[in-house]
Amino acid sequence: MSEISEEIRYVMLFYYKKGKNAAQTCRQICEVYGVDAVSECRMQEWFVRFRSGNFDVKDRPRSGRPVTEKVDEILQLIKQDRRVSYQEVANALQEIANALRINHMPHTSLMTRQKLRELGWEVLMHPPYSPDLAPSDY
Repeated sequence: MSEISEEIRYVMLFYYKKGKNAAQTCRQICEVYGVDAVSECRMQEWFVRFRSGNFDVKDRPRSGRPVTEKVDEILQLIKQDRRVSYQEVANALQEIANALRINHMPHTSLMTRQKLRELGWEVLMHPPYSPDLAPSDY
């Protein structure tokens, strides 16, 4: 997956340097690599990066999954008070528990979109807020 992603980023950079916009580039890439290869939103993010002068398309090294080295300390805190929250445990250990925060949108992930397409389901977007449809003066 990483090799394909990097290859797609090189293609993005190529089209950017040719003067194409993000929407045109997205269409071209999706024709070759498939409709779920890249979203137009992600393409816009890369084009902003390119416009700022950052042409680095390589993946940055990552540490991988966070390792919990203080399992015994955490278990000790939980044994003392079974109702302790994860935030209290994090504060007690003076660490931020980012691993428990959920910042993704599962309905937009590549696997989910592929499965929905495979099942033939149509994704309905949320309608914009309209005070005409839901008057608040009743």
